[in-house]
Amino acid sequence: MNRRQWILTGAFAVTGLGVGMGLSYWRHSPKQLAEPAGWVFDLQLQKAAQARGELLALADFRGRPLVVNFWATWCPPCVEEMPELSSFFDKYKSKGVQLLGIAVDSPSNVREFLEERAFSYPLVVAGANGSELASRLGSRIDAFPYTVLIAPNGQVVEQKMGRIYEEELIKWVEAYI
Repeated sequence: MNRRQWILTGAFAVTGLGVGMGLSYWRHSPKQLAEPAGWVFDLQLQKAAQARGELLALADFRGRPLVVNFWATWCPPCVEEMPELSSFFDKYKSKGVQLLGIAVDSPSNVREFLEERAFSYPLVVAGANGSELASRLGSRIDAFPYTVLIAPNGQVVEQKMGRIYEEELIKWVEAYI
């Protein structure tokens, strides 16, 4: 091959790589933030620490900014971020910000997990249905943790796949406090 052929081959390879990476990012990134999430407030989910299956009505969260974090006991980044979520909740609950942890796990695993740990924010168990809930809130892949911010009007306005940090949550809620 001559020099021109090498340059063209390299250009096509780089272009193909860029297109492939872009498509992969698009496929695995959260959906657009357009779908209303008001349906969340119609749910009742089992409280995580309750052995008798006491339900938490999410209608109580309506009208205030709500951070929803999907997690599982077997997910290291989920467990790693929980103390920061608790710290965030302690600082912002008096400002009207709500935080809800939805476990995509079995009630028994979650109760056992919580026997050794305590968190200040409400935790509920959705089991396998949690993946469907996360998908309806914009998750394109079945992976955790996944976190969204639902504005007081019921619109998903922020979302993140993967571990979230307290500083990120603070930036998310600043417009609503």
